[in-house]
Parts: sequence; C-alpha cells; structure tokens
Amino acid sequence: MHQFLTLIERRLRFAQGKPESVSKVDHESRDSGHSRIAELDVLRGFSALTVMMYHYTTIYVYGKDPGIPYGVLAVNLFFMISGFVIFMTLSHTRTALDFIVSRFSRLFPVFWAAVLISQTVAWLFPSLSEFTLTWHEALVNLTMLAGPLHVRWVDNVYWSLVVELTFYAIMLGLFLIGIMKHIERLVLPWLLLQVVAAMVSNRNIHIPDVVTVLFLLKYAHLFLAGILCYRIRFEGLTATRQMLLACCLATQFAVKGSWAGIFALFFFTLFYLMSLQRLGWIAVRPLVFLGTISYSLYLVHQNIGYVIMRSLATAPRTVQVTVAMVAALLLATLLTFMIERPALHSIRVIYKRFKAGPSSEHQIIK
Repeated sequence: MHQFLTLIERRLRFAQGKPESVSKVDHESRDSGHSRIAELDVLRGFSALTVMMYHYTTIYVYGKDPGIPYGVLAVNLFFMISGFVIFMTLSHTRTALDFIVSRFSRLFPVFWAAVLISQTVAWLFPSLSEFTLTWHEALVNLTMLAGPLHVRWVDNVYWSLVVELTFYAIMLGLFLIGIMKHIERLVLPWLLLQVVAAMVSNRNIHIPDVVTVLFLLKYAHLFLAGILCYRIRFEGLTATRQMLLACCLATQFAVKGSWAGIFALFFFTLFYLMSLQRLGWIAVRPLVFLGTISYSLYLVHQNIGYVIMRSLATAPRTVQVTVAMVAALLLATLLTFMIERPALHSIRVIYKRFKAGPSSEHQIIK
C-alpha cells in the first residue's frame, strides 16, 4: 500500500510545473527499462476516454448507436497504436518466448482481475447489470477467447482483445520466418485482400468469420499504418512509406465507409505528426497518466459503470455519468498500480532469472 501511495503521489505531481518535453519523457522511460513514448500514452488515454464516454452517453441511453459509432471508431486508434508498439517490441526481441512473456505479462494479469471484478459486480447486482453470466462463462472469459469459443463476454469491450491477439500471432509468425524487415512489401497485397473481401461481402457473399479474423480483413490496414509510422519515426520518411500510409487510409474508406474514413483521417493525422516527432506538445503529465491507466480503464468501465448509473436512476444524467466516470478512473488507477504494474514486473523478473540460469546473463525483454 505504501508503494501504491508513493506512486499516486508522484502522478499527482504531474500537473505541477511546466509540461516536460517528449524527449525527456522518452529518456526517463528508457532509464526505467520501459520503451514508452509519451505521445502514445496520450493517444491511448484519449481512445479509452472516448470509448468510455461513448458507452455512458450513447449506448447506455439508446441501447445502440443512433448515428455515428464514434466509440467503436476510437478503438481503431488502439489498433494503430498496437501496430506501432508490437513492431517496436519485436524489433528489440531476441526470441519468440521473449515476446510471448512480454505480451502475457502486459495483458493477462490485470485482464483476469477485471473479469473477476466485473463478474462479481454483475453477480451482486443482477438487476442493475448489463450482462449477467454464469461463473462458468466468466471463467471461460479468462482465456481472452470467449467470443471465438461462442461464450458470452463478461464485458462487451473485450471483443477487441481477440483482434489484438490475432495480430500478435501474425507478427510473431513473421518474426519467426525472418521477414519482419520486409514488412512493407506485404502492405499492398494485404490491403488488396481487404478491399476484395469488402467487395465480396457487399455482394452478400458470406466470408467465414474465422477467415475474417485470421486475416484481419477488417482491421489489418490500421495495424499496418501503425507499423509504417514506426518506420517513419525511427528509420526516416520516404515517398514509399507516405504512399503506403495513404493506401491504408484509403482502405479505411473502402472497408469501413465514409464516416469511419473521416474519423480515421483525424487519427492518421495525429499518428503521422507523432511519427515526425511533432506531437510532443500533447505529452503533458495528466494526459500521460490517463494513458498509463488506459488499459485497465478500458477493461472495467462499461458494465461496472452501467451498474453505478442504474443505481442512480433518479439522479440527473450528468450526475450519473460523472459518478460512473470517477469510479471507473479510480478503479482503473487501483488496478494499474496494484495489479498490472506489479504483476508485469514480477513476471518479467522471474523470466529473466529463468533465462539467465546459474551462470549467464541476458537482456531484459522490453
């Protein structure tokens, strides 16, 4: 608890003094053993906050989106961030097991906690909960594969994690066969496959769900855009990379439609500026902190927030939303600093010792 309070105290100081430049934040991240880029944390936080507001102000009220699904589209930004980060991680990874342990330690411990907490809240307050599952179904959720196993999600936001895991598996495969450095040669064929699949679907020809998921036919262009922005930031801007990035944006219009394309234009612009290191001005401490807790916030906000809002059914809507937001942010902060961070550190330390053995030393995975 003392460690947690110390961490929170340090985060509360973020709002004091002048905002620090992204270069300084990057330097601090490298010194602490984490390859984090402050602008990415801000974009993560923006995405998670947008999704939360979408659920609390739109889906909660109408049951479905009455117009533009801006919350769903904000998840697209998460996929672009993953493209950037996973390619960066694999670029500094020695073995497949390094990558697997890195992703497991990052995703699963706090996910397990979020599933159990959300299920407990739904079990205690079934009349207020959006999703009421059996405990058997909740335990299946711990695999992060409930959807593919035809089991209901404890929280509907978990659908995007299957897409993430699929992307990780594809990238690990490319890493194992040694063609990571040629990734740009795969962009146009992959985008063409997406466009053809969209044209086929528009003719009411069914493409099996397993094919859609395994080849990321709805989202590959977003991950590829993130990879291209990584290449631009760390290896330089070229005409080819600009052209491929433009093709990724065009694919968003082709696969997702005009509104999704307009939203993507905004996201692509932010990412392009970030890749050129011209977005450092957004890396102020409060926004970086929001990005730090973004994964936990994404995992726990929806069902628990709905329970809180329904318990305040007689209160004004602004009160319902405010209380739910504050509760979700506090819970996400607790999960981040009491479960996510400690578990990540412990798993990686244990793995480092396992790799080192009695007499050898190895680099810590990133």
